[in-house]
Amino acid sequence: MIDSDSGTADRAAQHLQKVVGVRSAVAFAPGQGVARELALVKVRAPRARYAELLDMAQLYHASVIDDASEAVILELSGTEPFVLSALRALERFEIIEVARSGTVALESGTDLQSGITP
Repeated sequence: MIDSDSGTADRAAQHLQKVVGVRSAVAFAPGQGVARELALVKVRAPRARYAELLDMAQLYHASVIDDASEAVILELSGTEPFVLSALRALERFEIIEVARSGTVALESGTDLQSGITP
């Protein structure tokens, strides 16, 4: 996802269409789409602070994906600022590892004539 004028966005979409592995690249105006990011976060989870960690996960609507004896992997998604906020909040638990998808977006609405197939 890039934030630019419409001409630059259209050119970027055209160039991305040529990249191997890219199924579709579309330029749309701000406010005409939904953008989200996914993050998997491995956090040290000592038993004494486990409940506090789960409260923090619930606050950010994160899901516990893996629960080991000393670490927990959380999955969270949202806007980039939301994910950054969650990561800052989780720093108090000692973040061991983070994997982020980067921003993905879809155009809003019900235009079924776009020609993009799953």
